[in-house]
Amino acid sequence: MLGSIFSGGFIALLFAATIARADYPISSICIEAQTGLIVSEHNADLRRPPASMVKMMPLLLVAEGMRDGKWTLDTPVTITRNVETVGGARVYVSAGEVWPLSHLMAALAVVSANDAAIAVAEALWGSEDALVGRMNGRARELGMIDTEFHSVHGLSPGNGGKPDQSTARDMAILAQWCVLHPIIREWTSLQNHQLRPDGADRRNTNRLLWRMNGCDGLKTGFTGAAGYCVTATAERGGIRLIAVVMGCKERSGRFERAQELLEEGFTNVRRFRVLSKGDAVAPAVRVTNCETAQVTPVLASDLWVTVRIRDLEHLRVVSDQPAAIKAPVIAGTPLGKVEVCLGQKTLAATRLLAPMDLAPASWRWKLKESVLRWRGKAPQPAARSISTAST
Repeated sequence: MLGSIFSGGFIALLFAATIARADYPISSICIEAQTGLIVSEHNADLRRPPASMVKMMPLLLVAEGMRDGKWTLDTPVTITRNVETVGGARVYVSAGEVWPLSHLMAALAVVSANDAAIAVAEALWGSEDALVGRMNGRARELGMIDTEFHSVHGLSPGNGGKPDQSTARDMAILAQWCVLHPIIREWTSLQNHQLRPDGADRRNTNRLLWRMNGCDGLKTGFTGAAGYCVTATAERGGIRLIAVVMGCKERSGRFERAQELLEEGFTNVRRFRVLSKGDAVAPAVRVTNCETAQVTPVLASDLWVTVRIRDLEHLRVVSDQPAAIKAPVIAGTPLGKVEVCLGQKTLAATRLLAPMDLAPASWRWKLKESVLRWRGKAPQPAARSISTAST
């Protein structure tokens, strides 16, 4: 009788989870990683459980801690009894074992190991709750306004606990920060992971590593409430894109949709050099106290933008420089700035520099200028200059 009740309850729970997935539409977004340029989006602000994509935040926090010298790849992590109790995906570490941090982070990234996530939380932050608190603090710092973490692993809560909540947009923001760290891309690009020499060689849960050219991460997720999810990233031709898909009903659907978003992105987005280092940018700047009447500032560096092809014709180059400068001026002195804008958004900017040394005028030249000014033939001062041009 008890078995019948348990089976019926389990089936009802499973059925309810399936209905939950069916009631929610798929959420997705594709962005360019460096600038956050939105390539496409669909229900990107719908709050829902992110499942194991939660683990991107521990990945980021561990990488940032390594950068700051708090720990290293060899930092020892001692396994506690509590670690053994977690369900879901595991690498089956045992209480009393000591593992290097690098081994457990690879297990977390490749296998989505929940026991590895808890072990790292306890070793580096003292407890799961402490890490969850830091995860929420970092989310606020990153502008993930619709995210609330309640676990370090993303499993559905038990005993009346609160579920993790996020959006496709917030997961994309988190992914932007993750891909800045080579060590994270190294972990998430591993196709296989073997924790023990005599243990099973486990495959990465992200099937796009095999299917898509340039893919090197990032994280999958699944629970009954969340559906099948993936945050994927790929780089081609100097452009890195991030795609997030949440709430798919089928395991393969998340990969198909993410790959479609990324491929469309690579087709429709270009990295474009608008101006080159050393290019002269009008208008010219008048020079006082100098025998050179005016100079045209030059760019301090190349100006690159990553945009959708359809937006190329709408780019504007906006320069801001003084109407006049007074000698002496050394070559390379900042003389303003230039920006590439799309609508009201600045996509790239660099300084404008003096193209040459400008020595003070000789006394003879000054005398001549005084005479000309007395006769009304000297040039008059102009207003401060802001120039706008389309590319």
